[in-house]
Amino acid sequence: MLLSIQHRHAVVFAGRTHDIGVITTVVSEVLVASPGTNLSEIEQVFRDSNSAAYLVATTDGFVVVLSALAMLVAVSKAGMTVEQNRAALATCRPWPAPPAGSAN
Repeated sequence: MLLSIQHRHAVVFAGRTHDIGVITTVVSEVLVASPGTNLSEIEQVFRDSNSAAYLVATTDGFVVVLSALAMLVAVSKAGMTVEQNRAALATCRPWPAPPAGSAN
């Protein structure tokens, strides 16, 4: 599912802060507000906007790092390749989708 323009803007602006806490919060809020979205879609927004923020999949969900080098180190420490991280982001959904018929 494609992100709404409002969610895309929120992700882009969060990335521009270079604040890992802010970025993590915005990504988490977008995932909750947009149940059909996955981390890969959000990562693509960062790439499209030339952001320094990168998402790395973890067993608990994701972490945010700043810079391509930091992403490569984090992915390596997780025992993955960049391609495996992309695949993990595409299937990773840290929070369950809301129940059918909910207001979200």
